[in-house]
Amino acid sequence: MKDSSRNAFELLVKPVRRLVEQRGFSKPTEPQERTIPKVLEGKNVLLISPTATGKTEAAFLPVLSMLLQDPQVPGIRVLYITPLRALNRDMLERLEWWCNNLDIKLAVRHGDTETKERTRQARSPPNILITTPETLQAILSGWIMRQHLQSVKWVIIDEVHEMADSKRGSQLSLALERLKSM
Repeated sequence: MKDSSRNAFELLVKPVRRLVEQRGFSKPTEPQERTIPKVLEGKNVLLISPTATGKTEAAFLPVLSMLLQDPQVPGIRVLYITPLRALNRDMLERLEWWCNNLDIKLAVRHGDTETKERTRQARSPPNILITTPETLQAILSGWIMRQHLQSVKWVIIDEVHEMADSKRGSQLSLALERLKSM
């Protein structure tokens, strides 16, 4: 039985809890309360909830918490996969605040990423990479980025329902299997 005096935010490491408070989140939403403990236990979670119920934080905060506890391993540790390049940019803006305040490197990669940024990512990979299924497939074929992707420990797939029953969903499944077998 769960201790009703504690909430899911209290399970997060202190630096993340501090930012949660700074952000003004006093109490987790129901999806956050149910999801954060499961993610922290290492379980795979499919979260379905209405818009504006804190789904992004429900998935992202426990991963940030575990990333901070994990010994520093070079390479990309977290993949955040979205169905659209436009959503990549939105997620980058939304997640930058958390990452900047925790000294975690975050980057976005898509088909239009400039050569200079691609080179920077190859030389010094981000801890968290936001991408699309198509771009993930493309970077899996490159030797340097494939080496960096061998460090991936967590994958967050946003808006999975947008891709699940399409060719893009198949691409995503194949990319995840390739990632898993590395």
